Amino acid sequence: MKRAQAKVRRQAAGAVAAPPADFAQVLEREAATPGLRKGERTRLRLLAAAARLLARPGQEPGELQVAAITAEAGVALGTLYRYFPERPALLEALVSAFARFLEERLAAARQGPPGSAERVGTATLAYVRLFRANPGLMRCLLGLGRDSAAWSKAFRRLNRAWNGRVAAALAAERDEEPVALLPTAYALGGMVDEFLTTLYLRRDPALARLAGDEAAVAALLTELWWRAAVRPGRSPGRRRRPGPAPAPRPSAAAAGRRRPPASGKG
Repeated sequence: MKRAQAKVRRQAAGAVAAPPADFAQVLEREAATPGLRKGERTRLRLLAAAARLLARPGQEPGELQVAAITAEAGVALGTLYRYFPERPALLEALVSAFARFLEERLAAARQGPPGSAERVGTATLAYVRLFRANPGLMRCLLGLGRDSAAWSKAFRRLNRAWNGRVAAALAAERDEEPVALLPTAYALGGMVDEFLTTLYLRRDPALARLAGDEAAVAALLTELWWRAAVRPGRSPGRRRRPGPAPAPRPSAAAAGRRRPPASGKG
């Protein structure tokens, strides 16, 4: 496990070369692609503007105004309706695109042999970074806002698929049926989500010293996840037989919980 934690810290040290985690920044870069059609460029700029506004402390998605989005994007007030029939349609498109982005980045982040703590750790580090960089969008996905029930559907779909893979990996470790381990997979994902929500959205003062150390957060969650996922006494590097070993993913267990207080980020 110590080697896996060291790997997490080495990954963090290479953050300069890592792709941007801020989804608004990713959208802006895509909008700046040479040769992109003007209409698509404007659409991406509107999505990026909404993502930036959602990241502001206390900003509720349902209270986001069209005038604020278009002003942030630097376009005329009526421009939004050329690309989206109404404001909720823009937000739904944004959250759905972010869910796909999240899934792709986590899949790309996994490194190390299948079934290894290193593999879990590298993907967990990626998730910590993505969560921290996109507080407003994570609040929508986790269902923590007043109007985010429809948007959290994208996250539940992602969760069902990912937790199925987690259950299959645990079944390979324990020689059990995957269906019997689905509750364990959801519980582990819920643990990760709740801790990061407390850390980065509710911003609990008791965790303030940890919040800025993404590598330490990832190492902590990796160790807890690993210890809960395998039987006591098993070495992190040993497996009973080969099998998939996806990293812990957030679960929709947090959906429907009370939103963070107004002082929280997001």
